[in-house]
Amino acid sequence: MNEIATAASPTPRAWSGFAATAALQGLVGAWGTWNEDSFADILRIGRYIEGSWQPEPGGRDVRPPAAGSWTELIGRTGALALRAAAPATRPERREVLLDFLQMWARTPFADPAYRFRLGRLAEPTSFTVRDHQGASFSLHLPAAGKTLYFEAVLPGGEAAPCPEEPLYVVDCHRGWGDPGQLLRLVELVRERGPVPWDAEVALALSEATGLSRPAASLVLAGNPGAGSYYQPFLDEHERATFGFKAGELQAAQDELSMLRNDDRLALLADVMPTDPGDLWAPGGLGRVAERIAATWAQQHGTRPRPPWNTWQAAVALETRMPATHLCHLFLDPANATLPAGFYLRASPCPPEHRHLRTAWDVMGSYDAETVADALFAGLTWAYADLPAGDPVRSGAPEVVHHVRKVLSGRDSPARILFSGVTSGSRGSRRWDWLTDGTCDRVMARITADDLPAGRYESDPCACAPDLVTDVAAALGLSEDPAALYLQLLVLPAPSDRNVRRWNAWTPARHKSAAAELVKRGLVVVDRRARAGRTIFLPGPWAHGKKPLPPMEAWKAPLIGAQLSADGSTVRDFELFPGTLPDLFTKAWRLVRGGEGPSA
Repeated sequence: MNEIATAASPTPRAWSGFAATAALQGLVGAWGTWNEDSFADILRIGRYIEGSWQPEPGGRDVRPPAAGSWTELIGRTGALALRAAAPATRPERREVLLDFLQMWARTPFADPAYRFRLGRLAEPTSFTVRDHQGASFSLHLPAAGKTLYFEAVLPGGEAAPCPEEPLYVVDCHRGWGDPGQLLRLVELVRERGPVPWDAEVALALSEATGLSRPAASLVLAGNPGAGSYYQPFLDEHERATFGFKAGELQAAQDELSMLRNDDRLALLADVMPTDPGDLWAPGGLGRVAERIAATWAQQHGTRPRPPWNTWQAAVALETRMPATHLCHLFLDPANATLPAGFYLRASPCPPEHRHLRTAWDVMGSYDAETVADALFAGLTWAYADLPAGDPVRSGAPEVVHHVRKVLSGRDSPARILFSGVTSGSRGSRRWDWLTDGTCDRVMARITADDLPAGRYESDPCACAPDLVTDVAAALGLSEDPAALYLQLLVLPAPSDRNVRRWNAWTPARHKSAAAELVKRGLVVVDRRARAGRTIFLPGPWAHGKKPLPPMEAWKAPLIGAQLSADGSTVRDFELFPGTLPDLFTKAWRLVRGGEGPSA
């Protein structure tokens, strides 16, 4: 019998179902089934298993509360302990977690001398039985259409009584979290407060796993992509602890949405130190990160990590595929990360097999469209908006090679992906771009290494310096305004911020170049929604709904953008119909031939 459980101990504090679910979200589910008696009910079930409590005749039934979801925590409370000790946990949720761990320590569920098993029953039945060897429970969940099975074997026992033969049972993991460890952790957090945060440790975890920095921070804080039962996902205090923007943390949540509750528990079950006090010792959090990295590699493999600026730019693309997964398409095409939700179409998919599937193993049209949309948006972005030498940009030709290889297959995923690439209004344009030589010419610009490291293809001075010289001479301009004029003629989003990044210009240098164009009457000054600039080519303007860029209507046919029938709105833009040096040259040829933009 659990000595801690039989010691004098108060009834756990009552927490509302809202508070309990919010504190446990992403680790334990069963939204809407927790109530203020749930913690006490778990403690009572533990006493029933031990034999120290029996319900009175006609009294309350012995039934697992919270839809039995808490049984997933057996042997895996390390995840809750890490979250309870992390500084990026709301104080009110920390108190719920500490109370839960304190309650759990007084139950046989924390006692390694007991054996527990979980499973399913075929019949929609509910029962509770106990004998001298143990106890078993069945809980039918009509809304979920399943019947849970849970059994406990007492120390020295061989088998628990079982009125019904289960479809399957699995032994519960036995890891960190015996009664002494749990109570010690609770004591330390209440005495010392949460563990000090170390952003460098989170960065090291990111480098070791391929997770983005915000995602690695969430994992290290025991909050690995928790669900969104309650908003906001992170409050102001939590975001301030991490030091990331709200959009970056939302992208990290999307990145980690590939994990289910069970995956998150398994990831963090055994990362806590044997002595909880080591968390507060020098290097303690770093040692936790090392254990997390090792477990992550075992469960999910590791991926190359994109540069921080590249990841931030991928977030801004707003593809359905999370930014980190999009980068993985380019950094490691053959083993590209399985996006969120894909494996759920083949549920249940055993954990040991999930890592074998990649982004190319699509199982439905939505998955195929997600991959295709991210792929083609990423190719344009990598080519034109990332600097030479960036590993994501350098990986673009290999992505093209791999997707062609996948599409040439005859298996089901290949056919589904082909449909995702070629369906819809973009389908024929995508296929032509892949097969008519345009793609090859664009990729050749990347493999040629003509650009100096750190320079951009969107900078005419870098990719077409002779053309800039010709434009400057013909228009009587200096080099900077000539380059800026070419950018306005061709690029879909030549915002002030983008131009300064592509050209490595200071605001003063940019302002000077723009002023010369205004003085020569080549551009007009205006303010337009979502443009991010104040100078424009003369002529009609096409608005664009995010994420499509608004642009001058004149350049749309030149760069492959699709406009509405009246030309007032950008309906689509995805792929350049040629290399940027060719498009800069073509645009200048039109201007020289009297076909340039005009009011």
